[in-house]
Amino acid sequence: MKLKVGIIGCGRMANTIEDEQIARREQGTHRGGLVLPYCHAGGYAVVEETEMVAACDIVEEKRQAFQERWNVPRGYTDHRELIDVEKPDILSITTRPEQHAEAMIYGAENGVKGMYAEKPLCCSLLEADAINEAFERNSVFLEFGPMRRNWAIYRQAHSIAHSGELGAVRSVIGFAGNSIGGHFLDTLLYLLDDPEPVSIRGTLGELHHAKGDTTNMRFMRDTGILSAFVEFDNGTTLHAAATGASREYELVCDAGIIRIQNDGESLYVRKSEDQDRAYDPIEVEPVTPWSGTERKVRELVEAIKTGTPGVSNLRATMLGTEIGFGIYESHLRGGVTVHPPVPNRERWVSSW
Repeated sequence: MKLKVGIIGCGRMANTIEDEQIARREQGTHRGGLVLPYCHAGGYAVVEETEMVAACDIVEEKRQAFQERWNVPRGYTDHRELIDVEKPDILSITTRPEQHAEAMIYGAENGVKGMYAEKPLCCSLLEADAINEAFERNSVFLEFGPMRRNWAIYRQAHSIAHSGELGAVRSVIGFAGNSIGGHFLDTLLYLLDDPEPVSIRGTLGELHHAKGDTTNMRFMRDTGILSAFVEFDNGTTLHAAATGASREYELVCDAGIIRIQNDGESLYVRKSEDQDRAYDPIEVEPVTPWSGTERKVRELVEAIKTGTPGVSNLRATMLGTEIGFGIYESHLRGGVTVHPPVPNRERWVSSW
């Protein structure tokens, strides 16, 4: 029997981002490791164990267009009604982040087995705590939206780094990204194998306060990281710097360096064979790219079937969210070190 899927939010990430990517390919401007399908509906359409049974959006025209395009039989304007009537096994959460927590918690408490939730997860650590508690209490699996840990080149980089071929992993470096948005910190965490943070320090670019906010507790959109340094319980470290070289990452090991180039297009690996610490290129087996969205759906299905979380799971998502808000806390306190659990968990940041 197929797993029933309900789609909450019928806009860009559920549907039309596919068209953006098709247009880029037709124009010949595509580079990197992204393989279609990319939108949520496209992923479910190619995974035979799933069936989209209903969609929800408050904009009727958007919902109807989605249903027609993806042959989804029933539509709703209230996510609670969809969940109560359809009793889906899986929910896709692709609304704005302000609406994520309510829908995710209601789904977790009313029989949903797994969710594929877009980034950012939510807008505060209080919301993240509530999501985490509801998911753990009801044994619900999460597949989080940031896609790079589900791409072939990033999986290959992770495999090489943690195979021991280059010695122990020491640090990961990212060259441009945001704090709350999801993609950047999630990728860096994955490359380190999702260790537990013990200290967080960082500075941010221009902050975007909500109108009338004088307490540094409410921000209308995220901002770029200028610098960040995170220490983990296993001795590894995360470094972020606003160099402008976005979508490039480096893993530093005792005897080697792995560079992910052009957002998952290729790897450049160098290894040290002597005491002089000179690094020479080594050959890396080519990998065939695959769709990260399809991989996410398949891993969520497998998690529901086997009880074993996928790579993009609840714990990893909570770690990245904690670090992101920890960087805000550090910046607002003058760049001092912050130790988890991060205080001021009601601080609210919207990111899209």
